[in-house]
Amino acid sequence: MAVYGMGSLFGGTNEQLSNFINEGFVCIGWKNTDKPELYEVLNNIKIGDIIYIKALFVRSKAMKIKAVGIVTSEVKRENTHHGYEDCENEISIKWLNTDINKIINVEDSDLNKRKGSLFIETNPEYINCLLYTSDAAD
Repeated sequence: MAVYGMGSLFGGTNEQLSNFINEGFVCIGWKNTDKPELYEVLNNIKIGDIIYIKALFVRSKAMKIKAVGIVTSEVKRENTHHGYEDCENEISIKWLNTDINKIINVEDSDLNKRKGSLFIETNPEYINCLLYTSDAAD
């Protein structure tokens, strides 16, 4: 099992979290031609992996955890949800906790990667915090 952090704010102002939760999916709001490095990460996501939705603002070390879920389908190369057709990706999610709003002060060297749209989480302390928060460890 791998753990991935993902943003839910498209274009800097368009919050997608409630749509993700209500429709049981996530996607990144970039096309492969615009952000191929994100698709390299996306291609590694597997069924059973954990995805958490986060917010980490440019001049902050406070990462807000919004929701945690488990991947229930392979990554699709299209998006079937209305309004997301241009995303070119979709992952089905079973949400474990959708009302977390927990703050983690990021104190490691990976602060900049966490500001991106999608990244693999490697900090065991943060992973344990996520699992405890999401009740996934029960």
